[in-house]
Amino acid sequence: RQDANTHEEKSVAQLQLSNPLPDVGQVHKEVEQRTTFDLPSEGSDVTLADIERCYEIGRLVGDGNFAVVRECHRRDNGQTLAVKIVERSKLIGREHMMQNELSLLGSLSHPRIVRLVAHHHTHTHSYLVMELVSGGDLFEAISERGTFSEAEAGLMVSDVTEALNYIHCKSIVHRDLKPENLLIERVAAGICRLKLGDFGLAMVVTEPVFTICGTPTYVAPEILCETGYGVAVDVWALGVILYILLCGFPPFRSRDRDQEELFQLIKQGQIHFLSPYWDPISEEARGLVRALLQPDPTVRLTAEQTLLHPWVKAMASICRQRALTDKAQKSTADTGAEPDRVQRLVETNAAETCTDKTPGHTSSEGEITHKEQSRHDERQTEINTERRQDDDKPPQIRCVIASLVLAAILDYLYDDTDSSCFEVPS
Repeated sequence: RQDANTHEEKSVAQLQLSNPLPDVGQVHKEVEQRTTFDLPSEGSDVTLADIERCYEIGRLVGDGNFAVVRECHRRDNGQTLAVKIVERSKLIGREHMMQNELSLLGSLSHPRIVRLVAHHHTHTHSYLVMELVSGGDLFEAISERGTFSEAEAGLMVSDVTEALNYIHCKSIVHRDLKPENLLIERVAAGICRLKLGDFGLAMVVTEPVFTICGTPTYVAPEILCETGYGVAVDVWALGVILYILLCGFPPFRSRDRDQEELFQLIKQGQIHFLSPYWDPISEEARGLVRALLQPDPTVRLTAEQTLLHPWVKAMASICRQRALTDKAQKSTADTGAEPDRVQRLVETNAAETCTDKTPGHTSSEGEITHKEQSRHDERQTEINTERRQDDDKPPQIRCVIASLVLAAILDYLYDDTDSSCFEVPS
């Protein structure tokens, strides 16, 4: 920066980021030291020119009601990141959303949560620099796929539950858990890991909350009943997502797309496993859906209990085995090792993990062996393949796309009201 004047050097210096260190604790400490929570109301901390000197801002990754997300590269070391660019004029009256995201993300450090690296503010925009998760979001994946195997859905539930358990232990409720806020990290052929993002509606809860907010399709009954709620609303939303992953459409839906009818169905909490969509789904998976979608939040599973559920552990183990197998096969091709021997070692390790008993659960409560689930997963894959090939079944795919697009539209509409809340019909 030989041509920069003293003022520019000072501004650029404020933007410099320390090189990331492998120690997670140190990274977390540095993030806390770098992060400030004040949004300038007049003037600016930096200029767009300062931003562009530090980052090369590239292709569009995603967009929302108030912001766009673009890929960016640090000019000093070429590190690839994502930058969320928020037009601050659209946040008038909603400044708390930005403050929440900055303060909460700045205090979190977990592999299943999108990491905030730094943030900078000009007079007109805010730039939130985050780790790049390049696989798109779960909304897009559901729209493309329609349904997922039990193993894939189980691994996704495990990932989201890890993130929820982490924030719930800190008394933080997300309040807007939905596919659009779950980013995909592709780790192997057909294996997707999820990261939780968008903490604009998140908050620390020390007593029951009564503010009505969220996205209609995923909102918990206690929010609608205005009886006060806590972190359990996130678990309800997870149950809705699991239901969609397994069959391709939401558990509660209005035929006429009437919001009041939808809310009444959610309050009643009656779950139906419609044929033929649920015919290939195991009773263990259905049981977890019921446990997550309990209308009474005191009876509903917690995030910790969900993480220890036998079905979740078994399905996640199967997917991890597939990832190990894929990695082993690539390693075999590179090193010339014996394929059969590598495969046997991987399968033995995965089978031992799969049959490990969960504390507090017995075999009568739904323990699933690796071999049993593999047979079931193969059967489900065949059925799902037949569905995609059957010309009579396209409405199922159209149903999930229409349902999720409707949820996104409703989310957009209600985000335009005060405090990102929607009206509860009288």
